[in-house]
This record gives sequence, C-alpha cells and structure tokens, in this order.
Amino acid sequence: MNIVVTDKTENSRQLLTSYLQKIENVELLGTFDDLNLEFIDLRQIDLIIFDINSENCDKIIAKIKNLKNKKPELNFIATSFEINSELVSKTLKDGFIQDFILKPLIPSVLEASIKKISENGNKKIIKKAKTFCVFSNKAGVGKTSIAVNLAFEIAKITQEKVCLLDFSFNNSDVATFLNVNQNFNIDFLISKLEKSNKETFLSMANRYKNSSLYTLCLKEELDINFKPNSQTITKIINQLKNIFDWIIIDTKSPLEEESLAIFNSCDIILLISLMNLVSIRNCQKCLEMFNKIGYSNDKVKLVINRYIENSEITINDIKRACDKDIFYKIPNNYLTLEDAINLGETVGEINPQSNIAKAYKNISNEIINIDFLNLNECGKINYNHGVFNLLRRMGE
Repeated sequence: MNIVVTDKTENSRQLLTSYLQKIENVELLGTFDDLNLEFIDLRQIDLIIFDINSENCDKIIAKIKNLKNKKPELNFIATSFEINSELVSKTLKDGFIQDFILKPLIPSVLEASIKKISENGNKKIIKKAKTFCVFSNKAGVGKTSIAVNLAFEIAKITQEKVCLLDFSFNNSDVATFLNVNQNFNIDFLISKLEKSNKETFLSMANRYKNSSLYTLCLKEELDINFKPNSQTITKIINQLKNIFDWIIIDTKSPLEEESLAIFNSCDIILLISLMNLVSIRNCQKCLEMFNKIGYSNDKVKLVINRYIENSEITINDIKRACDKDIFYKIPNNYLTLEDAINLGETVGEINPQSNIAKAYKNISNEIINIDFLNLNECGKINYNHGVFNLLRRMGE
C-alpha cells in the first residue's frame, strides 16, 4: 500500500514515518505539510493520512472531496489531537474518510486501521446496482403504485436492467398491479442466486413484457407468519446488486425490524406522505427514527403522493412540520391509476399524456440524475478501529 502523509507539524510527520516503516507491505511515498497534492500522480497513491482540527475541518474536507472525485478509490485516515465527537462525526459522515485516529498515535491502532483498509481494497470491485425503496409507516398511501410506475419509467428511460422487488411475502401487490406471477419462494430464490449465473437467473425472473424491467414477487410461504431475518434480506439484496443496474423495493407497512435491513441496503429511501394530518404525523415519526439511526439528509427523500393544489394543508405546512424539503409531488389522479391497476399495466402505458404519467416520468428522471456515487453514507459505524478506540477513551 502506497501512503502519503500530510501534517503541518514536523514532529508528527517524523513520528508517522517511523511507525509506517515498521508496517509490512507499506511504502511511504512522501510527507508534506498540506493536502495540496496537485503535483503528485494520484494513480500511485492508495492512502493519505492527514491532520485535522475544528478550525480547518471544512477546508480539509473540501480538498478531500476534490481528490476523491479525481480518484474514487483513494482512501483517507484523519488524525487529530482534539477529543471532539462533533469533529469525528463531521469528518466521517460523508463516507469519504475511512478512519479517525486520536493523537498521540498508538502504533497498533494505526497498523490495524491500515490493514483493514488494505483488505477492503483487495476485494474485487463489482459495479453495484443503484438501489432505493419506497416506504411509509402507514398503509394505503400508494407505495406500490409509486414503486411499480417508477420501476417501469426508469427501465424505459435508461434501457438498463431494473429489478422490482416485493418483500410482501404472502400478498404481493406488485404481482396484482402488473398481472405477473409470484415466482420464487425465499429458499428457492437464495438457491438460484447462489448457483446461477446472471443470464440464467434473468431467464427465470419475470420480465415485464419486452422491457428491461424484471419483477421478483415471492410466493406464499407455508407458514403465514413467516418472516425472513435481516441477514437473509441483506444477502438477497446484495446478490441482486451484482445482476441488475437498478433495484426498486416495495416495502410493507408498518415498520418492522426487518425493514432496517432493507433501509441499510438502499442508497435512497423514498418516504411517502399524503396531505393529511395522520400521514404527516407518521412521516414525522419516521424522520425522527431515520435521524436517530444516523441516515443522512440525502438518503431520505420526502415524496407527497395524491397531491391536491388547493388542499387545506399546503406543501409549506408539510415542509415546516417535517423540517424537510419535498423531493417531489405526485398529483392525485385516482381514475387513471385505477384503470392501470385493473388492466395490469402501468400508467405510462395506458395514458402517457395524463398528469400522473408525466409526474412518474419526471420523478424518475430526477432519481436517474442523482449522483449515487457521492451520496452521503449511512451514519452508522459498522467497524472502525480508530473511532471505537476514540469513543472508549471519551467514555461514550
């Protein structure tokens, strides 16, 4: 692993140099007093270890984002004398920086962090599907209609392979909306994902007409109370990411423990609300939960369904109540939507000139244009040598 050190303090640079020289399979390319590395060929660098504090935090993070844009696989370790949880959170929240280590440095902590980054870097990098779910803690808000129509529009616009995944095991609304079969039970699905190559699996999945949209609607289980555990859900989604370009997940209400596995596997959560008090209050509760979990503002996007322009509750009322901007408004057009459901087709097929069909097309374009690579990561820390060491020393 080729490493560069940047630190304004000469003593710190010398100390880091002495530590790094004792670590196997590490080559120090140079030490510098600043992150201005325009004169260095980034292709040679795997890891940059840098110093940060509250005063220079914003400036340093901006430089790191610039370097990350030039070389996305570049890794970073932050070091600091400050025992400051706010600084740690701000440094790590975007996912650009892999670790935060408190000074004075402990050689074993530094070595463990570098080893972990090296192991992750040696894993085969596979293009993963862009993944989002449609969720509300309240039933009857139109989640399935949104998931179905967005999946169709994204497939139509991008011509990429799209998987519409329905995790409602014993009653698949997706199967009803598109008039398709529930073709897999959970064990059969896992078996085929593990044993089949991409082409074989696609041949077994339900392809919607001649489009690039495939549906996965799971069969009824013998036990009506059957629930897959979080590990199973995560495993299914991660394996599907290696097959498809897009994954859209229709989640069920209400919120359950397994929902968290879906949320953590998704790049984006489309949180759906109607323009009524009960729905807005449920939306507030969901946003509070997402905030406690540590999901970034970019991960959760608020969508208003069945929007009515002259409603007593306005869009500004919802924004103030939820303290969140509205990502998109889908107009209320029950008759067109009902016709589509009864025919087992999408709105864009039966009435492409309707206001709701145009809305589905426009929101799909908005999602397609999102920079998924630079989306803020979930704020939960799964494993991090330096941070855990810091938190122990802070008594948290």
